[in-house]
Amino acid sequence: MSTVLIVDDEARILMLLESLLKSAKFDVLPAKDGPSALQTLDEHAEIDFVLTDLRMPGMDGLELFAEIRKRRPGMPVILLTAYASLETALDAMRGGIFDYITKPFKVNELMATIRAADRQAQSRKIQLVEALDAAEATPEASALGGMIATAPTMQPVCETLRKVAPHDITVLINGESGTGKEVVARTLHALGPRAKGPWVAVNCAALPEPLLESELFGHMKGAFTGATADKKGLVEAANGGTLFLDEISSMPLSLQGKLLRCLQEREIRRVGGLQDIPVNVRLVAASNADLEQLVAAGTFRADLYYRLAVVSVNLPPLRQRREDILPLAKHFIDTGLPKGLPRPALSNGTAEILTHYTWPGNVRELENVITHALAFREGSEVILPAHLPSKLAAALSVIQPPSAQAPGTASTPPADESLKGYLRQKEREYLRQILDRCNGDKTEAAHILQVSVATLYRKLSE
Repeated sequence: MSTVLIVDDEARILMLLESLLKSAKFDVLPAKDGPSALQTLDEHAEIDFVLTDLRMPGMDGLELFAEIRKRRPGMPVILLTAYASLETALDAMRGGIFDYITKPFKVNELMATIRAADRQAQSRKIQLVEALDAAEATPEASALGGMIATAPTMQPVCETLRKVAPHDITVLINGESGTGKEVVARTLHALGPRAKGPWVAVNCAALPEPLLESELFGHMKGAFTGATADKKGLVEAANGGTLFLDEISSMPLSLQGKLLRCLQEREIRRVGGLQDIPVNVRLVAASNADLEQLVAAGTFRADLYYRLAVVSVNLPPLRQRREDILPLAKHFIDTGLPKGLPRPALSNGTAEILTHYTWPGNVRELENVITHALAFREGSEVILPAHLPSKLAAALSVIQPPSAQAPGTASTPPADESLKGYLRQKEREYLRQILDRCNGDKTEAAHILQVSVATLYRKLSE
C-alpha cells in the first residue's frame, strides 16, 4: 500500500482529501502547513508522493516543493490550487512538479493524477532498490582489477584496459579533475606484465620546473646548490615497472623534450651528469586539459603528444556514469570506517540525493561527501540526508519560488500570441537554461529533464 503526504491549511479540504485517498486504499499522512509537512517527511521514509495546496501562509506549495526536492529529489509532487495562472503553472513545470490541478477539482481527474503519481513513485522505488542491490554486488561482478565500473559509459574504458594492459605501450588518460585517472592507471599497472615491478606516481603540477627535472631524472652531486650527493630520479626508481605522470599538460616545454628523448631512446641523463643511463619503464600519462588544443596553441609539443597518445582512454565524468555512484559510495563507506565497525546503510532519501546530484568534483567529491557523512552520522546505523553536506541539498533546489524572484521579472504572454506558442517559447527557454547549466552536455541535460537525448535534440530543432 502506497503512502501519500497531503498538505493543506484548510481543515475541511484536508479532511476531504484524506477521506478520498483512504477510500482508494492509500495510507495518508496529513499536514496543515509546510513546516509540519517537512517534519512528517523527515520522520516517515515510507512516503511515496506528496499532494499539496499551492497558497498557504508562511510556506507556499512551490517553496515546500523546493524543500522536498532537497530531501527526496525524485519524489512526485502534485500541486492543488484555486488560483490558477499561466505563470504559476509554468513555474511549477520548470521546477519538475509532477502535475497541477485547479480547485474546485473533479474527483475522477484528481484520482487519475494521484494514481499516475503513484505509478511513477513505485517505478522509482523499484529502480532505487535495484540500484542499491547492484551496489552490494561482489567486486568480481562489478569491478575490473579493483576499479568500480558498472555504468554503460564505462564499458568502453574497461574494454580498452583489458586489451591494452597486457601490452607494454604508452597510454594517455583524459578526463576531468577528480574522475579517477590514477585509479585507471593503477589498474593498467596491476593487469599488465609489470604488476610485480614498482609503481611510481608524479603530479607534474605540484613541483616547480627545476625541482621537477631533478625529481624525474635525478641529479649529480654539485649540480646545483643543495645537491650534496648523487640522487636517483623517479624515472630510474620506476625501472621495471610503471611511471604515472599526472597533469602532464603542466610539464614545462623545456622538460617535454627530455621526456620525449626518454621515451624514444629509453635512457635519461641526470641533472649535471655526463652519462646516459638506460631505463625500462612503462609510461602512463593523464591530463584534465585537451592536449590537442595545447598543441595547437604551441604550449605542448606535438611529437611528445603523439608519443604519449599511442592509446587514449577517455574517462567520463561521474555525472555520465550514475550507475557507479552508489557502488562507489558503498566502497568509500567501507574504506572510510575502521576495521571491525558495522557499515552504515544508505537511506533511500540519501541514495536519491547522491544519484541526482551533478558532481562537479566527480569521484573525488563523492569520496569527500561520504567522509563528511561518516563524521556527522554520530553512530547512526543509516546515513540520512541530514548527514550530507548542505551544498548537495542547495544544488538540488532547481526551482525558484515566485516570492523569491526579483520584482518585474515575471513574464506575461503578448496579447496577440496563442497559448500554445507561448508555452513552446517558454519550453525552449527552459531547455536552453538546462543546457547552459550542464555546460552543453546534452546527455546530462536529458537526464535532468527526464527525456531521451533524441527527444531533446528534436525539441531543440523545432
